Amino acid sequence: MKKFKRKYYSIIVLMSAAMLLSSCQLNGMNHSKQEEITIWSFTDEAGYAIEKFEEKYPDIKVNFVNIPGNFYITKLKSALQTTSKAPDVFMIENANIRELIDVPYLENLSESPYNANDLIPEQYPFVQANEKDSEGNIKALGYQGTPGGIYYRRDLAKQYLGTDDPKKVSEQIGTWEDIFKIGERVQQESGNQVHALANWNAISNSYDGIPWVKDGKFVIDDTYLKVLDLVREARQRRVLAEFDDGSAGYAASMQKGQVMFYPGATWALQYTFKANAPDTKGLWGLAQGPSAFSSGGTYIAMYSKSDKKDLAWKFIEFYNFDHDFLSELAKEQDYFTSNMVVNDQLAKTVTSDYLGGQKHFEFFSEAAKQVPVYERTKYDTTINNDIFKNVLQLYLNNDIKTKEEVVKRMKRDVKLRFPELEVD
Repeated sequence: MKKFKRKYYSIIVLMSAAMLLSSCQLNGMNHSKQEEITIWSFTDEAGYAIEKFEEKYPDIKVNFVNIPGNFYITKLKSALQTTSKAPDVFMIENANIRELIDVPYLENLSESPYNANDLIPEQYPFVQANEKDSEGNIKALGYQGTPGGIYYRRDLAKQYLGTDDPKKVSEQIGTWEDIFKIGERVQQESGNQVHALANWNAISNSYDGIPWVKDGKFVIDDTYLKVLDLVREARQRRVLAEFDDGSAGYAASMQKGQVMFYPGATWALQYTFKANAPDTKGLWGLAQGPSAFSSGGTYIAMYSKSDKKDLAWKFIEFYNFDHDFLSELAKEQDYFTSNMVVNDQLAKTVTSDYLGGQKHFEFFSEAAKQVPVYERTKYDTTINNDIFKNVLQLYLNNDIKTKEEVVKRMKRDVKLRFPELEVD
């Protein structure tokens, strides 16, 4: 009997060892089968999406490369021309989308098996406007929704407007003249300690996106000429606090309550206000201002020569159209996506403690549907940031006296910078 038991135990030990070896081999096989893709971005915000993607697809490993700073586009362009160094998936900032959308290194997502045309109706029209190349093919998908609104200090609104209710505040700031009148009164009553706006960019950025070029011709939209008058008037009426964007004074003004109104996009909640004024939770609200606008945005594209297109598409589709993931992203990261189906579902329930319990997804969902639809050109960023705003500053300081001189100066600068454009 003891001999039988010893033999029985020996068999059990052998079987256990065999099962353990088999398990190790299977695990090894599974590990060896794990496929990899490389993703590049100019920020680290994709980290959350990558974590969730790898949870859903454990057989896919993502190698993420964050290249912050102004050299990202230069490095990306160089890498796309060198097959061995190019990422499978890469992010493109809204400011750069038109200069890359027509290059042959971006995969055509309109074609099978992607069929992105069937998916993009879930996105806002102003996002869709810049996803297609000059031939109408989808080359990149914008996963970020960036409508804007007026962030305001609730305590200052109560003091100077008599209410901090978003709807009632919106009724009082429907035009720039309304804001200027409030600004004059607040500046006087506060002894020059509180102003309506931080700087003139608060006005000019509220009209971001209007193209500067049409059919190869430089065109100055009338709105830009109106902006010139508005910023000069704002300074003359002492409405501006004169803090430079990104400066220490600008950041401190949010914390100290020195400015009432800050026009800003969805991402400003996370990366501007919470970052610069973490101790002001509950002191903010969102109101509608004089204009509907969008600012910024990020697109995602696939390398046309990637040998892992099936994996790359899985990630792109996940980041743009996986409703479960997008709901998690919105709730956990306070991230407003481009997917209006998901946003509309969340609008009824999602609130922000930082914004005093306001239903900010409801606010932005409505604001996003009012954003003008513009198809950017590859010239817009340079003309707007390097030429128009430079001339605007000269006009503001009276170094350039008239709008006629502004137009003349802009035409000269555009012609020098872009000789291929038609300039009257």
